[in-house]
Formats: sequence, C-alpha cells, structure tokens
Amino acid sequence: MRALFALSVDQLKNISLAGVVAPIVIGLLLMKFVAKAMVRTVIMVIAVVLAVAVYSQRQEISECYDDARSGDAVVDTEITCTFFGQDVSLSP
Repeated sequence: MRALFALSVDQLKNISLAGVVAPIVIGLLLMKFVAKAMVRTVIMVIAVVLAVAVYSQRQEISECYDDARSGDAVVDTEITCTFFGQDVSLSP
C-alpha cells in the first residue's frame, strides 16, 4: 500500500510531539470542568496512555528511518515506515 504523502522525518517527529502534548493539555482542561475525582482520574489515565503511545511511535519512526539510512539502500529514494499502522513515506 502506497502512502498518501511524503514527510521528512523531522516533520513527522514534530507532528508526533504535538500528539504527545495535546492529550495531556486536553486532559488538564477537562479536569478543570469535571467535578468527580473518579472521572478526573480516568481522563488523566487516558491522556497519559495516549501520550505514551504517540511517543513510542515517535521512537519507532526514528529507528525505522535510521535503519533504512544505515543500510546499503539508495539515499535518494523515499523511506516508508508505519505510524499507527499507516504507511508514511519519509523523504531523505
């Protein structure tokens, strides 16, 4: 399956960094309006789990890109890695 568009590895890392921060910020905003402690706890657990999941995908992208660049592959070709199960083409 071909990726829809190509990103640089730095662009994908920046996007995923926003994906790490966004759930926590949204969780903190929701906590301001939610009164029950149990709901607050669930919101923060979900936010932290999402942040950890995105961060782990960020590391996998770095490893995929580094592995492809360290091999004998041609440097001019696009590198395809997966991000949450979706193929993403990374430009060199």
